[in-house]
Amino acid sequence: MITSYEIEFLPVGSGEKSGDCILFHYVEDNVGKIIAYDGGTQTSGKAMVEHIKKYYGMDKIDYLINSHPDGDHVSGLTYVLENMQVGEVWIHQPWKYSAEILDLFHDGRMTANSLSERMKTKLRLAHRVYELAIEQSIPVYEPYAGAKIGPFTVLSPDEDWYKNTLVPDFSKTPPKAKMVFENIMDGMENFVETVAKLLEESWGDENLPNNVQTSAENNSSVVLYANLLGRGFVLTGDSGVEAIDRACIFAERNNLRLKEDLKFVQVPHHGSRRNVSTTVLNRLLGEPINFDAHNLTLNKTAFVSASQSSKKHPRDRVVNAFMRRGFKVVATKGSTKRHYNGMPERAGWGSVTPLEFSYEVDDTDN
Repeated sequence: MITSYEIEFLPVGSGEKSGDCILFHYVEDNVGKIIAYDGGTQTSGKAMVEHIKKYYGMDKIDYLINSHPDGDHVSGLTYVLENMQVGEVWIHQPWKYSAEILDLFHDGRMTANSLSERMKTKLRLAHRVYELAIEQSIPVYEPYAGAKIGPFTVLSPDEDWYKNTLVPDFSKTPPKAKMVFENIMDGMENFVETVAKLLEESWGDENLPNNVQTSAENNSSVVLYANLLGRGFVLTGDSGVEAIDRACIFAERNNLRLKEDLKFVQVPHHGSRRNVSTTVLNRLLGEPINFDAHNLTLNKTAFVSASQSSKKHPRDRVVNAFMRRGFKVVATKGSTKRHYNGMPERAGWGSVTPLEFSYEVDDTDN
């Protein structure tokens, strides 16, 4: 039985680029256990190890999870594996599926083996985590929907979607033969320089589009759910709208009450506006609450990993959307943020100031 827990978001990055480095420390049957969800950069991976030793007094991570193979999430895990004991590693291994996905790629000269090697090269950081685990005889598992990782259940991605849809669309793998030329124009908007402008927004006026898309790599992020002491937790990584929607569908089919029980959530992809929509937030978090300026209580918590100098993360309109649904939003912005229940206070640590509702929001992409 779990009797206490703490979840901490460690800072990643000092410029515009953000990453994730998350620790979940809990006590189960009087035994302390640790889950690491991403390790950020090499620097933040080192900080994670030091943090565990200083505040938890432990030298083992029970479950090491990589949400998806982006450098700002996976790099630090190599340092962790080289400097701490690890019980289990949970990481997707797209290089294993070359025979299954080979026909989806247009380079007819590639064999199954050559495709696998090319994927290993492009996904070298994730593959290095896998190699280190194998070298140390650490069990390695793939986190697909339904898998249990400590107290958490994987909600997304499911195995079929990951292997047959997401992996073939990874930008780090060869382009898919299907509609290559027809899709060229779809990416042109990424090269158009946008001019920042402000958009007025009120509590009852949400401006999140419902047609946003994110990359296959981000949608492959491991979405996790746990209910601890009657409180629901969701970690999202860099998941986009489709991945979050699929996670909600899985939860509903398995009688997991996200909207009713959720008390803590990770804001996806550092607060990018291209990873959430009104529809999917309503499904995950519930409908917006009524605004009462004299009696507004935000009794749920959302953490977002955003580097100290980032001007675009988290987006104001995304922060507003979470606040409308009863969540106070806390950003790392250069310091560790801690949410806990039943764990001891720490000398020198104080309360945090949540982000405020914005009545003018930046009307640009990302």
